[in-house]
Amino acid sequence: MPRPAIKDGLTKQARYRAAKKAAGLKEVRIWTFDTSDPAFLAQLKRDMELIRNDPDEIEVMKFIEAVAAWPTDDE
Repeated sequence: MPRPAIKDGLTKQARYRAAKKAAGLKEVRIWTFDTSDPAFLAQLKRDMELIRNDPDEIEVMKFIEAVAAWPTDDE
């Protein structure tokens, strides 16, 4: 059963969307993986094992840590 319109004939959600659009924003909807799906969890486990056993992973992690520790202008 649809919700009744409020005041100006718009629902609360419609007013919210109209306000965001008036502020120059655009609604974007995306599909993402269902992280509770057993098939997803199995693939994630396989991928993590591949990364863990990759000989280049140590070098990649060293690079990421060095970049993450990069000094900013504030320091």
